[in-house]
Amino acid sequence: MSFLSFIVFLLFAVSTTLAVEEDPKCKEPNSKCVVSTKVFTMKVAPQLFKWEASDDQPDRYSYQPSLKGSPDLPSWMQYIYSKTYHSGFIYGTPPANQADFTLEIVAVDLQSYNTSQRTINFVVLPRKAEPARHQVHLKIYNLAVEDLFDPHYLDDLLSIFRAELWTEAIHDLHVSFFASAVHLGARLPLRPDEKEGVVVFLSSAANFSENLLRLENETKPLEKLRKQSSCPRDFKRTTVDRLFRQLNFEVDWCEFELVRDTQPKEDSYVFIDKSLSKTFLSLNLPLWHSPSRSEVPERSYVHEFLLSILVPMLVMIILAILLSLILCFHHEGIDDGSSDYFDSIFDICEDVWG
Repeated sequence: MSFLSFIVFLLFAVSTTLAVEEDPKCKEPNSKCVVSTKVFTMKVAPQLFKWEASDDQPDRYSYQPSLKGSPDLPSWMQYIYSKTYHSGFIYGTPPANQADFTLEIVAVDLQSYNTSQRTINFVVLPRKAEPARHQVHLKIYNLAVEDLFDPHYLDDLLSIFRAELWTEAIHDLHVSFFASAVHLGARLPLRPDEKEGVVVFLSSAANFSENLLRLENETKPLEKLRKQSSCPRDFKRTTVDRLFRQLNFEVDWCEFELVRDTQPKEDSYVFIDKSLSKTFLSLNLPLWHSPSRSEVPERSYVHEFLLSILVPMLVMIILAILLSLILCFHHEGIDDGSSDYFDSIFDICEDVWG
């Protein structure tokens, strides 16, 4: 990165920070300002509830955030508890048309079962730059979502593109989305000591550079593997792989993709399809909406009930009749010797006393 480019980027970052801080709503207590179409993170720690962190029991607190008036968070927002940081983290990307909203966070002390509640007012500020219609999709093997809560990881990743791969986007390059690769449909690592991987979207209004276009052509033969599964680690290293390896990023080049968005209204990624894999997302199928209760057809079980009751009863009656007839006709043809003996005794008695 040239010195002039660095100065321009520094001025842009400072001006953006000042613009956010100048908003009067951001200075209000229990308020947090976020920028639309840009990832934000918020740490949920015991200090937020005026509790003291315990070194002996660092995970003694549990947190449950939700949208005020709703049982859960918005579809574009996620919450995760990190045992590494012993804190919870709320993260997401506000859509372009997102209005201000309020979150309620309930904390529970798992030792004493005391509870506390905090209300955070989120002020969504619009991006003053042009809509970011160009995105770079990356999958990084050796990171987990909780690693991205450390700012230096994303800063190092952005510095690679600003300095080497996408210098045209130095003014407005930002992270518009990140999530766990497993959360988006990838399988868990075979080795327990390996991390699950993350998917990161980098967005900008600038056109793709020649370096990115060459990288796209270089990874184009891997598109067939992309639709089946991820590449094995070290399956193919590109010519720019050294830039990422130097900063400890192991990139899955089968998942590298340049997305050209020509629709101005869809310049942000929303967690609508958070449980779907990337393969399904590439099909561009319409979202399925579950039918209402009144639209579900009713089913009658009278036929099944009669079939399960009457048929066995009818078979039982027929078998009982057949068995009775068999016993009746069989009894008439039996010659009983004991009966003849008693008949002879009765005849003798009649002769004696008759």
